[in-house]
Amino acid sequence: MLFILIFFLTCSSVELMFGWGAEGHRAIGALAEELISSETRFKVQQLLDESGEKDLASASTWADEVRENARLNHPRPRDAEAFNRDFPNNASWHFIDLPLGTISMAEAEPFRPGKDDVIHAIERCITVLETGTPGPGELSRTQAFRLLVHLVGDIHQPLHCGTGFYRLSDTNPPVLITDPSAALGLPNDRGGNDLFYGPKKELHALWDIGLVAEIADTFDFRSLEAVLRQDYFQPLSTATPGDYHHWPEVWALESVKLAKAAYFGIRFNTVETMGEREPLWISVTLPADYDEKNKALAAQQLVRAAVRLAQLLDRLQWP
Repeated sequence: MLFILIFFLTCSSVELMFGWGAEGHRAIGALAEELISSETRFKVQQLLDESGEKDLASASTWADEVRENARLNHPRPRDAEAFNRDFPNNASWHFIDLPLGTISMAEAEPFRPGKDDVIHAIERCITVLETGTPGPGELSRTQAFRLLVHLVGDIHQPLHCGTGFYRLSDTNPPVLITDPSAALGLPNDRGGNDLFYGPKKELHALWDIGLVAEIADTFDFRSLEAVLRQDYFQPLSTATPGDYHHWPEVWALESVKLAKAAYFGIRFNTVETMGEREPLWISVTLPADYDEKNKALAAQQLVRAAVRLAQLLDRLQWP
């Protein structure tokens, strides 16, 4: 546990927007692979072979790896440079910043300029995977496949969908605004990336890394998968309602609702404006039982992501 704490504190000193971290995504992929049908497994294996990935777990982190290649000197997936050149806005595909009171897509629309967000990205991947030969300038089928495996995980991370918007003043603590009609145009904390409950400990990083590590007390995704299967696995009896092409809209709104719970009990202390790239630095105090309460919520969402990824792959009309 000491190693996990040291690693988490180190990672939370930099900006992170990696839903669930590598271990969480790999656990989702591994669990989903156990749930897909034999017919789907054949189609999936074809795309895995084409992309050079060995399984859904290894494919699940490609989207973060190519995104980070655009910013940092990380090991480079062989197609990262071309992907980032062809799709320069792909970093925005991992999240959507919606007020915590959003309950409908009509309320969400004003917060989707250009729709370069996780909802649109997943729907785009579905379209490509159901197309025999994607057109010029479109994602390839292997790109769409690896993105889909990753982004279904991201959309189930509550802070990748729900975000705090604030009314600020020079003399008082920031006031959290959850009503979408009142939040439009206000500054936001970018899914908790601008909320700090210690000198450099981000709320978003706690969800991406800290809570995930606490579930199984490890960074080993196989151990995490085993704990999720044993202690938290409750397969959904039915698929998400409605046309599966629009399931991401349902998932995003559900995640916003859970994000509201993730903000519950947080005390907002002081705020500094950091400039255009890092607009806010909000000091907060978390409830004493925050980790324990939200660890179960994080585990629940990891399982939901795995079950729903499998259901979506089974529903696709493969060409």
